[in-house]
Amino acid sequence: MDMETAITNQIGSQAPETVKELVLDTVKATKVTGLDKFQNLTTLTLNGCGLTSLEGFPTLPKLASLELSDNQLAGGLETLQDCALFALTRLSLAGNRFATLDSLQPLDSLPALKDLDLFNCPVTEVANYRAGIFEMLPSLKYLDGFDQDENEKEEDDEDDGEEGDDDDLLSSEVGEDDDDDIGEEGDFGEDDEFGEEDDELGEEGEEGEEGDSEGGEEGAPSEGGEEGDEGDEGEEEEEDVEAAASAKRQRR
Repeated sequence: MDMETAITNQIGSQAPETVKELVLDTVKATKVTGLDKFQNLTTLTLNGCGLTSLEGFPTLPKLASLELSDNQLAGGLETLQDCALFALTRLSLAGNRFATLDSLQPLDSLPALKDLDLFNCPVTEVANYRAGIFEMLPSLKYLDGFDQDENEKEEDDEDDGEEGDDDDLLSSEVGEDDDDDIGEEGDFGEDDEFGEEDDELGEEGEEGEEGDSEGGEEGAPSEGGEEGDEGDEGEEEEEDVEAAASAKRQRR
């Protein structure tokens, strides 16, 4: 099966301009064909295809990841200089036949390249290979999975970092908003609800005291006075009765 047939089988009825990713691994071909209409590709893999040349490689301005591992490439990278690969950040050339630093020099035309894999290429045996590549490609961050300080790359290192920064920012913003809301609610509760309840209780207490004092003032004099009056009237009646009895005795 040739490359164009493999592409047709993979995309089906999709329009080429809507396709973002093509995986054409192990499709046998000596050069790249049939990709000219896929201007919006961001990911392309051509691993193990038997490529001996990059002749015919298409212009792909949005391509971010390109895998060309396990082919028969020994040079010809200058072809990529005319393909507008301005967005290409990751390139794998592992398992090819690149043997000298000079054969890799055309990669300096890729301004966004940050991750390059040359594992199992003869060039990795060249003296000062790593130092030479990092000097040749100033924008490069990882070579064969390690940075200049031999620190291993984490998967999706850059993407995770960007997401983490966004998450932290959102978390901090949410936290500040929540704290402000809680503080406002707390102030509202203390000043309005509890304060009003205290005022109402205080007013009720004052009314109760006033009621007690009024009751005391009214009750004490009136009851005491009434009982005193009733006692005096009883004594007068007894005196009248005794006086009447004494008068009867004298008449007899």
